[in-house]
Amino acid sequence: MARVSQMRLAVIALLVVSAIWGAHAVIGANVERVIAPLPLTVGRFTVTALCFLPSTYHARKRFRQMSMRTWLTLAAAGLSVAVFYPLFYYQSLLTLSPVESLLIINAAPILAAFLAFVFYRERLTRKQLLGMGIALCGVILIATQASGRGHASLAALLDAVIGMASFAFYTVISRKLFQALPRFDVLGITSVFGAIVLWFIAFVQGKVSVVVQSYAHFSLASWLGFFFIALFVSVIAYTLFGYALPRVPTGLSASLTFYPQALFAALLQWLIIGQLPSQRTFLGGGILLIGTFLLQNAKRKAGAESPLEETLSKDRSSST
Repeated sequence: MARVSQMRLAVIALLVVSAIWGAHAVIGANVERVIAPLPLTVGRFTVTALCFLPSTYHARKRFRQMSMRTWLTLAAAGLSVAVFYPLFYYQSLLTLSPVESLLIINAAPILAAFLAFVFYRERLTRKQLLGMGIALCGVILIATQASGRGHASLAALLDAVIGMASFAFYTVISRKLFQALPRFDVLGITSVFGAIVLWFIAFVQGKVSVVVQSYAHFSLASWLGFFFIALFVSVIAYTLFGYALPRVPTGLSASLTFYPQALFAALLQWLIIGQLPSQRTFLGGGILLIGTFLLQNAKRKAGAESPLEETLSKDRSSST
């Protein structure tokens, strides 16, 4: 009974995450009218890191017992979710509509299935391959529409694809991390590491003052949008995501997290920006989501525990 209750709570958590991340595309595009992608990302993950810092400090004794392999996995997760994914995603939102960019990002399960095969030897069935092919057709349909608007749109498409690949990589490795380590340890380390790397990037590019000054002329609406991104998108949504991910089967978690996002984004894009997605975007998005549905609901045969899982399991055992 308790397991069923946890399952229901996890499902509700993923639906809330989907709504927040769907709104993120529209609110992020709106905030970017007054701030560039790098200052926005630096500010976002600085606030996120500060929120998780108390729990990270409290868990410092556990960190000493973790293996180098686990630390490298956490660093890779931090780079993918706090640096590459947001920077390229926000860059794509400067040119693409929120729904177009979000739909390409939501093709992450396609690449995640392939990465799971590469890293963990999770077998790809014929039904999964069929789903990947159908979803890819949807991505191509959306991409060809956007690419017809010129070179800037082509660059934005590449940005969205890189962001999608980064999030797919995070999805694959974070599932193992959340299963083996306390979720606030994972969220804290990845956020703090990401914030440090982002400030380093700003320093190397000579843009530290630009980052700070970008927030000097924020209006109330801009601050509200920023704190929604920093607190709801990063802290609350990723906490709920980390809670639900180990408790819900992979296919169901991807379905609940990714599918409703486009609907929330389309509604908010119309209400806030006054822009309805085109018929071709709806068609491409529908094809993409159908393919992803087939991909995630294909039956998978249970495989042996990967070397990474074994290492993480040992780390958890030694830290409890």
